[in-house]
Amino acid sequence: MRDRSTVLEGATLGSSRGLIPQALLPGGFALTGWLPAEHHVVSPDPLVVEFDLKSPGGRYTSVEDFYVRNHFDPPQEAGPAVLQVEGEVEQPRRLAPADLAPLLERELGAVLECAGNGVGPRGLVSNGSWAGWPLPAVLSLARPTRATAHLHLCGGDGYARSVPMERALEGGLLVTRLNQRPLTRQHGAPWRALFPGWYGMDSVKWLQRIVVSEDPLPSLRGAYQELREGLIPIRGLAWSGEGKISSVEVSADGGRSWRAARLDEGKDFGWTLWYAAVELSQPGAVEIVSRARDVKGFLQPAQRDPDRLDGYANNSYHRVHCVVA
Repeated sequence: MRDRSTVLEGATLGSSRGLIPQALLPGGFALTGWLPAEHHVVSPDPLVVEFDLKSPGGRYTSVEDFYVRNHFDPPQEAGPAVLQVEGEVEQPRRLAPADLAPLLERELGAVLECAGNGVGPRGLVSNGSWAGWPLPAVLSLARPTRATAHLHLCGGDGYARSVPMERALEGGLLVTRLNQRPLTRQHGAPWRALFPGWYGMDSVKWLQRIVVSEDPLPSLRGAYQELREGLIPIRGLAWSGEGKISSVEVSADGGRSWRAARLDEGKDFGWTLWYAAVELSQPGAVEIVSRARDVKGFLQPAQRDPDRLDGYANNSYHRVHCVVA
């Protein structure tokens, strides 16, 4: 028996590589020839594009060939650019480009590399000339309190990362241009964060909110969604090899309490669509869980069968980790 659920509102699933060293590690590739610059699509959804290291074409990677590592689809273009700075600040701000224009800009050359980059002639790494406003100057407009130690960077695609405040103060940028050109949509337009010398997973694209905090975002075993408080609709699919699905239950507290979902009419050996909603009223970490039962009484197990030595029959509860902001 199998069940899969999807949170429909709020942010989409994000990736948190907490066990990987954050600093960019030494690496490189020995060039054996020169070819016209190329890039290679690894995945169209989410978009992942590698750069061909055999054909750099100069000091900086062209914008057209610069690697792309998206976690989700870029946000839809909507309205003017606004950056919300909130949290442990004396004066929360909604900053538009006109508010930032008086700040002195900085330009620097820096390699950007994905923490999941491999070794070989093609890679998730490129070298660019970046320009934008220093993050310390941007943050100063909201006057962070002395108790702050972390920045939660929230992108318009739902991806979020925490970085230490000291990293922002040591050279972080709110970038608006790459290689003297405005950022493209795939590279984070209208602006993104950049932390020179650190893996790209912290350089959040399509930056919409910076939350100044005493604590980092919780680590939730590799993935979390960021959601707003309120009623969150959920839908999913459930199926069984023993016949139709008779019920689906949903939990918003990690499986301690359950509520019934509404089912569409299902067929034997086909999947059944189901719908539910959960109320998230407290900020912090939340684990949403779903489980299914079929007409013969078989209930989806909480854990995978520990006696199996292979990697098959992964039919345990489906869990979605969330952070309510």
